[in-house]
Amino acid sequence: MEMEPGQVVKSLAGRDKGKLYLVIGFAENKVLLADGRCRKISNPKKKNPKHLQPYRNVFPEVKKKIHQGNLDDNVIRYSLNILHPKEKAKRFGPLDFFSSDERR
Repeated sequence: MEMEPGQVVKSLAGRDKGKLYLVIGFAENKVLLADGRCRKISNPKKKNPKHLQPYRNVFPEVKKKIHQGNLDDNVIRYSLNILHPKEKAKRFGPLDFFSSDERR
């Protein structure tokens, strides 16, 4: 499947395995990815396309903003949260993974 700007992809290899990104561009046989949190537009992740699983989801508003040149990290975070709201859970501390009964 061909990838295009604004498309959602999942990392299949590396320490970011399983993480969702949005494709924001292409450079030197690499795909430029951003998630709006750890990997922002100012410092996109360069990843080999073989290590990515493309999803059918393409956000037309994100694609439009990429072509216009006015995409920001808030739009990327919002778009990815629509698809996978549990990504926020990774930002909590270790105690947040236990129920309140297990903490006692």
